[in-house]
Amino acid sequence: MSKNKFEVPSESIVHEEFDGDLVILNLETGQYFGLNLTASLIWNALMQGASADSLASINGISSTLQSFITRLVDLGLVVETTSPGTQPDPVLKKSLEDASAAPDLEIYDDLSDLILADPIHDVDNAEGWPKMPGQS
Repeated sequence: MSKNKFEVPSESIVHEEFDGDLVILNLETGQYFGLNLTASLIWNALMQGASADSLASINGISSTLQSFITRLVDLGLVVETTSPGTQPDPVLKKSLEDASAAPDLEIYDDLSDLILADPIHDVDNAEGWPKMPGQS
């Protein structure tokens, strides 16, 4: 496990919660990922700066945590930083203790062509939308 925190590697990885379901979208590939409740709680803890070590001590998820985080890293959704991680939020920790399912992540690429064709990818934070790369 790791004492360091994790973060998304770039602005092309975005996530949003819809009615209790967490969806992660990779704007570079068009793939999107659906997470079950346990996986969503782990994701939220990681995004808040919790270390893998701090999550490993939580009853019920320790046996599947490392493989889930490894999968997130392998899919390019998170990277480990050199900054030390923190303890998870107490409310989030309690929710993880109460979670009964193993963390699971489903990969979808059925809309990737449509997502990649959407001009929202051409947003430039400084100049607004749309701005194609290399365009003045």
